[in-house]
Amino acid sequence: MAQNGTVDRGTALRMAIDRQRAGDRAGAIDIYQRILAADPDFAAAWINLGVALRAEGRYAASVACLRRGVALHPDDAASLSNLGNALRSTGHLEAAASVHEQAIALDPATGSYIYNYALVQRDQGKFGAALENFDAAQAKSYASPELNWDRALALLLQGDLARGFTEYEWRWKIPDAKPRGIATPVWNGEELRAKTLLVYAEQGFGDTIQFARYLPLIAPRAARIVFECQAPLRRLFQSSALGDTVRVFARDDNGSLPDHDVQSALLSLPRLADAGSVPATTPYLSPPGDAGAPALRGGGIHVGIAWAGKPTHRNDRNRSMPLATLAPLFDVPGATFHSLQFGDPAKAIQAQGFTALVRDHRGAIGDFADSAALVAGLDLVIGVDTALVHLAGALGRPVWTLLPFVPDWRWQTGREDSPWYPSMRLSRQTGPGRWKDVIERVRTALEKFAAD
Repeated sequence: MAQNGTVDRGTALRMAIDRQRAGDRAGAIDIYQRILAADPDFAAAWINLGVALRAEGRYAASVACLRRGVALHPDDAASLSNLGNALRSTGHLEAAASVHEQAIALDPATGSYIYNYALVQRDQGKFGAALENFDAAQAKSYASPELNWDRALALLLQGDLARGFTEYEWRWKIPDAKPRGIATPVWNGEELRAKTLLVYAEQGFGDTIQFARYLPLIAPRAARIVFECQAPLRRLFQSSALGDTVRVFARDDNGSLPDHDVQSALLSLPRLADAGSVPATTPYLSPPGDAGAPALRGGGIHVGIAWAGKPTHRNDRNRSMPLATLAPLFDVPGATFHSLQFGDPAKAIQAQGFTALVRDHRGAIGDFADSAALVAGLDLVIGVDTALVHLAGALGRPVWTLLPFVPDWRWQTGREDSPWYPSMRLSRQTGPGRWKDVIERVRTALEKFAAD
């Protein structure tokens, strides 16, 4: 790149790295690509381009670029570890583990390489090995809030809820979870005589539905509890027995809060409640009498479906599926299908020609209270890991949850039931991206369910 007044490749590489560190990944990627157009044997440009593409979510291209860089510089542990990270992002866990092992063999003293390997082991369900390597990474002076957070997820995945929820407090130290900045003291579980406790929802709709069950458990410890939830959940919570225990109000855009003395985030309650086991009595939610449930016309069984979650979820590419993936279910005799989906994914019903096969109720659904009224009338819900399967479970309705190969921590591993929802059945991928096997098993089960 040193021709016609342009900078040399080393200077260009430093410019790209500076842009990447400043958050301008698009600018950095452009420079890396121009470097490689002029000099395709520059290993460092391939490696940094691969890292930038992975950060952008362009995983297949990231793996290919990193492989090019490693081929040019095969004895560089950092490059191998980055390749292992990219392979993990694409679900190629065995290949990722092998590459991480090579990196550690080249440089056993660097804790970050051991940490990256532990993440793969956790995804593989090798929890004991993963936890040992998290500890080993720390012993090699690798200190990061993400390590403690990932240890928490490993503990929760293997069902060690007591230790897992204690470590879960590390979420406040990672970029994805910022504290609200509420000025009042944080509650530590003490008795609150004559005081008001504010509990606020902190993550997605599904998290709020799942962990609202802890509010009645802590109610005896405070004179009053006020619960701030997302606006689409307010009417549902107020109409349920939960509304008899706590005062429910919706979060507003101004961030205003009712008077209170101490406060807690909702997902800190499992640790503070010290329940000993999951409080799994259902239903703990119920739709209000004024909710608008559409009429379910026709005989046979009525099945609700949800195939996509919030696209900004960090694992949405693995947990969601196209509507067409569910199509093998739609000709099961005696079954009528009802969409519980909202947002852009619901447009696929008409766009892909499923209007006669799947009833679209978006016009009748204004909030989760309306969704609850619809779900309460269904015989079964089938869905991916979204708030709607949590809703069905909290209502005590039969629900089959379809899970990716590496599931969210709450579903644990190696089990078909859920400790959180007695009416839920889990159907898991047998390998990354393998929805076909899941749908075949679900169809067989659905045929039997419809016949019974």
